[in-house]
Amino acid sequence: MAVLVYGPPGSGADQVAAELTRLGAPALAWDGRAPQPELDHGPEDAGAVRLLRTVASLEACLSRWPDGGPGDAESWATARERQRHLLTATRVVLDTTHRDRGAVSRALGALPGTWLDAGAEPVVVAESFSFIRGVPLDLDCCLDARPIANPYWVEELRPFPGTDPRVSSFVLRQESARCLLEAAERMVESQLRPGARPRPLIRLAVGCTGGRHRSVALAEELCRRLTKGGARAVVWHRDLEA
Repeated sequence: MAVLVYGPPGSGADQVAAELTRLGAPALAWDGRAPQPELDHGPEDAGAVRLLRTVASLEACLSRWPDGGPGDAESWATARERQRHLLTATRVVLDTTHRDRGAVSRALGALPGTWLDAGAEPVVVAESFSFIRGVPLDLDCCLDARPIANPYWVEELRPFPGTDPRVSSFVLRQESARCLLEAAERMVESQLRPGARPRPLIRLAVGCTGGRHRSVALAEELCRRLTKGGARAVVWHRDLEA
C-alpha cells in the first residue's frame, strides 16, 4: 500500500515522496492542484499511518512554487480545500521550510525502516533547531534551551558544535539543562504509556538561539537517555549545518 504524501504547492511533498520510495516505502505526492490520486485503501483503513502531510512557511512555498512561478491565491485556496478532508486522519507531519532534498533524505533516513508500518512502536524524534530561523511547524512539544548558559560566549568552545564532548559537558552539567531533560523524559513517558493512541512519530523540538550548541547537546542527550530506557529514538539537527 502506497503512502500518500500531501501538502500545499511548494511544501515539498514530491521530495518527501521520492525519498520514501527510495527507502522502500512506495509513495505518491499530491499538492492539491489536481484531484486526489487513488490509493489501494482509504485513510480510515490505514489508521492514518499511511498519510504524511508536508507543511512549510508561506515564503518557502512561494519560493518553490511548481513550474517556477509564484502561486496565485485561487489555486492555493483550491489545493488546500481539496486536502482538508485528510487533516483529521493524518498523524505524521513534516516541516520542510528549512529542508532541501538532502536534509529531507538525512531526516527520513535516520528513522527505522519500519516506522510507517501499522502497529510499529512509535519513534521519538529529538530535534534541535534555531529560534532565529523559526520554530518547527510539525512539533509535538517545544523545549527552550535559551535559559542555559551559552557555550558560544566561551571562546575556546565557540568553534565546536553541541556534538563535541567539550560543549556537551559544559551544557549538561548545568542544573537548568538537567531539569529540562527530566521534564522531556516525563513527557515522553506520558505519550508512551499503555493505552495511549498509537502514533508513528513523537516529536520533541529543542531550540536555542543559533541551533548549534545548547539545543544540539540536549537533543543528543535526550535521544541517548530514551534509547537507554528502551524507546525507539532518533535525533535530528535541523540547523546544525546552516
